[in-house]
Amino acid sequence: MAYRESKMDDIEKLLKEMQKLREEKIAAHKNHLASDEYQRASHLLSVVTTDFIKGMKACSMYCNRGSEFRDNSLSLSHVDDYFMSAIMIMIMLKEGGINPAKREIRYLIDSSMRYLYVDQQLWRGTIQEKLAYFDKKVDKSNIKYINDIDLHMIEAEDVKSAFCSDYKATYYKACEYVHASTKQIEERFSLYEQGITIGLAQAEQLHEVAESLSEVYSIILVFTFHAAGVSTIGDLMVDTLSPQNNWVYNGNRYI
Repeated sequence: MAYRESKMDDIEKLLKEMQKLREEKIAAHKNHLASDEYQRASHLLSVVTTDFIKGMKACSMYCNRGSEFRDNSLSLSHVDDYFMSAIMIMIMLKEGGINPAKREIRYLIDSSMRYLYVDQQLWRGTIQEKLAYFDKKVDKSNIKYINDIDLHMIEAEDVKSAFCSDYKATYYKACEYVHASTKQIEERFSLYEQGITIGLAQAEQLHEVAESLSEVYSIILVFTFHAAGVSTIGDLMVDTLSPQNNWVYNGNRYI
């Protein structure tokens, strides 16, 4: 009986020590959140997210003048879905959920390419015809369709090739966080060794993901702009987006 009580006392002591250590880490992290380094990373995340939404929203508004075409486009009918994902990714990242955010990135980079592929295969098709084609004809486990997409708004062949290469690299990088992978496990162990657990992300991590997000969002913008068509996007860029010097994606080589 005395032995059991002694063990219980030891467990209680250990739990109190663990709780104290956790509270110390949280207190230290609060100071980190207020640091200039973290605030800069957080600002970058906000900019790449809000400017992505701004570009997509503007594109959707310009497509309103051809509502029948827009409503029958898989790409354009998912604009609101992209908004939701972008907002949730930002929330997850600011709460320290880096890996869940990366898994959502995989969904965006995967679906946006396939939607454009179907739109281009059945350019004048109805949404029902495109959904049937997507269901029966599109291999959901293969990104080979990136090689078949008509990137007619990108004139230089070397830039088109670079875009496809960047897409593949971004896709495979995102895939490492969808299923269990050595990279994901090693990263998690490394974070634990640094005392970084869920909700205690560091500025360096946030900045790295924000930069990756910028690449992902520029790719999705390119896909969506191609779905909208040259005339619509020409007006959009000349009248609305290009004049905005602070729109972050104006500096992107593909836009």
